[in-house]
Amino acid sequence: MGEIYMNFDAISKDPVLDKEYPPITQTFTFNVKGDDLIVLVYVAQGKGPHPTIILYHGFPGYEKNFDLAQTLRRAGYNVMIFHYRGCWGSTGAYSVNNVLEDAEAAIDLLRTDACKSACRVDPDNIILMGYSLGGFTALITLANHPEIKSMAFLVGFNFGRYAKGLAGDEKKIKEAEDFWSGSFAPLRGTSKEEFVAELLENKEKWDLVDYAEKLKGKNLLFIGGAYDTVADVPNHHVPIVEALKKSNANKLTNAIIETDHDCSNMRIGLSEQVLAWLESWDG
Repeated sequence: MGEIYMNFDAISKDPVLDKEYPPITQTFTFNVKGDDLIVLVYVAQGKGPHPTIILYHGFPGYEKNFDLAQTLRRAGYNVMIFHYRGCWGSTGAYSVNNVLEDAEAAIDLLRTDACKSACRVDPDNIILMGYSLGGFTALITLANHPEIKSMAFLVGFNFGRYAKGLAGDEKKIKEAEDFWSGSFAPLRGTSKEEFVAELLENKEKWDLVDYAEKLKGKNLLFIGGAYDTVADVPNHHVPIVEALKKSNANKLTNAIIETDHDCSNMRIGLSEQVLAWLESWDG
């Protein structure tokens, strides 16, 4: 699967440059149902092919975790970050259903001959990683791909469980709309009312606890923030981890770190957790 530095020097030190196969950044668009999605791939140095991480960002995606992506590239991984339909300049309309479709399309893209060549991708070693909404997206996407073995759920949000807590209570629904209202500036084709309505409509199929059985045997990392008031640990982290334990998920790494939803005070600590997890398995 290509050379990997796989050590904690990647957090603070640049590797010796491979002049024949240097690290590069590829930027382009790819098409999903007629809309163009903006994508970049941090390509690791070395001939490869390289294991490739898809790093799904959150809602709406103010924190894109580029620092984590750069660290992972220094450690020998390609990292793809893209913007879902209807956000941050990608065309089309934003919706959570579209996010899930876009997540699938990104996997297909990595497996094309053009992407394998231009980005030195190992199509048999794709790793899913997601932050907040991205964690939700990574988990559901992993459940649909038995051939993909690894997934990191970083301060992930369980939209199904959240919506179940709103259902039938007009006051809570209005409060939810107000809570999310400040997130729509980078988004197109949606509104706070449409966003919450979509969550309610899909509350049963989007409860992540129900996916535990499909994740048995996968290499899983779950990181929660002890001071996270958005995807709080009791509601968005613990129930999924407990369901996985009951399903005998024997490759589960679970960590609660002393940070908030953005991991604001633990950017290095977050990288350390992710690198330690990646080093703990044989790919």
